[in-house]
Amino acid sequence: MPTRSDSANDAGRISCGPVASPRPSERGMGAQNRGVKSENVRASNMSTVLRNILTLPGEVTRAGLSQRTGMTRATISRLVDDLVGAGLVRELEPGDGGGRGRPANRLTPAEGSAVALGVEVDVASLDVMLVDIAGRELGHRRIERDFADSAPEETMALAAQEAHTLLEGTLPDGALFLGTGVGLPGLVSPTRLALAPNLGWRDIPHDQLLAALADLNPVVVANEADLAAYAVAYTRPGVAGGPSTFVYVSGEVGVGAGVIVDHRPMSGARAWSGEIGHMCADPNGPLCRCGARGCLEAYLGVRALAEHVGAPAGSGARAILRCAGLVDEAGVKTSGSLGVGAEQERARAVLTEAGAALGRVLSGVINAMDIPHVVLGGAVAELSGALLDPAREEIETRTLQAPWSSPIVEVLPDSASLTVRGAAFRVLDALVDDPAAFLG
Repeated sequence: MPTRSDSANDAGRISCGPVASPRPSERGMGAQNRGVKSENVRASNMSTVLRNILTLPGEVTRAGLSQRTGMTRATISRLVDDLVGAGLVRELEPGDGGGRGRPANRLTPAEGSAVALGVEVDVASLDVMLVDIAGRELGHRRIERDFADSAPEETMALAAQEAHTLLEGTLPDGALFLGTGVGLPGLVSPTRLALAPNLGWRDIPHDQLLAALADLNPVVVANEADLAAYAVAYTRPGVAGGPSTFVYVSGEVGVGAGVIVDHRPMSGARAWSGEIGHMCADPNGPLCRCGARGCLEAYLGVRALAEHVGAPAGSGARAILRCAGLVDEAGVKTSGSLGVGAEQERARAVLTEAGAALGRVLSGVINAMDIPHVVLGGAVAELSGALLDPAREEIETRTLQAPWSSPIVEVLPDSASLTVRGAAFRVLDALVDDPAAFLG
């Protein structure tokens, strides 16, 4: 895949593995730190300027940047000139400020100037999205298919085919293509996919798994829930506009979580944190695909729920709710009280127990980690009308802090593409963290 320059492509390469990467403040702090060089100061300052422009696109001026950052106007002017010259930032004509003096040009990221791909392979779908430095979605392709027990090479080849098709139709002329981020539903280590139980994939080195994507520069590979959580915390590349500390819980066939603390992913020692779907809700509960009994996923995974409520195989959240008489054929919420038969009562009891299982597991997470903010996405969010009351009842009963600070459970109305957005954002972060590396 051609980029604006080969040197820019090399500068943007980061290792596959945990979703977290060093921020500018962490550079040069290793054992061989020999002081701050002028080029490092310039790189850090340029990152600060670009991040502020991304935070206030079309609003901030050079004078405003000087006030926000404490840098001199001369320093700001040189850095902005460099970013404008590189095509990453553009200046807008001044608006009518209504004040004294000559109005100043406003600064905004140059849309389409730098782009990245996000790819997600899940059990029931494959998503590909192209995102630019301003956080805009430039194109999106989605295939809904059963990928359980699929051949990894064939599935990743399909992902590469979809990515190339998307790029051919949406890549802006002259854009700097930074690479690809990949989200997978399982244990993703820095060197390999250790396990994706619902896909049936196990112990695959990254160079083998990502071979079909090699020409698309796969520079980030991580757990899909971690990447989705990142897209909740970061509303645009480099812009921490979402909640600062929370647990993001999402589910389709599997159930996973991403943990964010102070806008930083908490991925664990091997990037395996967040496997909430395999925390025990009841040791005597139903058998999970992983081989254990009573996992949250065995209660809350869409396939498990569909089986328990008597929905046809392959049913999604809407069909499950329909079995419980909670939505009609069009997916519109019903009153839920008239004409409830035995089958609908049984389906509602299944959903109530799934909500209670979610609450029991979340209570353990909140008690252990002191993160009282939970965000629900995916099918868990779609089913939330039936899950929230029993889940909250368990949380209020089981979390020690509840009498003083009641945990918050929030539902995202639209989370379908968060993983691919988060994957692309993580690739674009390399540019935001060190734009100087991509200039010239």
